[in-house]
Amino acid sequence: MTPPASLFHTYLRPSVLQILRAAGYHTAKTAVLDSMTDLAVRYFLNLCLMTAGFAAHNGTADNTGAVVPTIVDVRMALQRAGALLPEKAEEEQDFFGFEDMRGTEAFIAWASGPVNREIKRVALDGNEEAYDYLNALKMKHSQTDDDSKFMGTLLGRPNDHGDVQVEGGPFPSISSWEEQMHKAGSRSPDEVHDDLVNGDRDEDSRPPSSGLSSLGDRSIADELDMGMDLS
Repeated sequence: MTPPASLFHTYLRPSVLQILRAAGYHTAKTAVLDSMTDLAVRYFLNLCLMTAGFAAHNGTADNTGAVVPTIVDVRMALQRAGALLPEKAEEEQDFFGFEDMRGTEAFIAWASGPVNREIKRVALDGNEEAYDYLNALKMKHSQTDDDSKFMGTLLGRPNDHGDVQVEGGPFPSISSWEEQMHKAGSRSPDEVHDDLVNGDRDEDSRPPSSGLSSLGDRSIADELDMGMDLS
């Protein structure tokens, strides 16, 4: 399976390509494109971290106590990241009796201006019915209006069939089997001995096999991701 970082990096590359194309560039080397994509990733990550930091500092939380960023937190992060023009000092704004909105107004003008409209036109590839690049791409490669072709993938709706049933045993899924094995492995030898003497030979009293007892607190899914050979 492709690592998540590489997967998200691949999804961001088309956006960077579309921005370059809208700016007038038609070719780029792979190394240059990857470098610019990495810069975009670091910029968005830094912006998200600063937004979360301002939200935690300002104490913006919902009814459950979870921190929820507001538009004020996002604006402060954009100012710190340099996306908004510097504004006058707060003391100077209070002295003159007005709020300096030049940075916010310039950002709104860019978002609704011709530069951003050109980026959107390039991203949608002339498809006015699509509302974003991913939707336009799905409509281009699908002959029908539904997205059944992408069901069960990252581009479509998840499958509704539920957990896959494991045949040949009493456990309905791997997670329940794993939980049972961890539970059996936590029993002491004296408890297992007493169960055997009393004739209790259910699944809880059986000691784990050598391969399962080595899992400890880890998950079998972690071992599968690491390429563990279970054959």
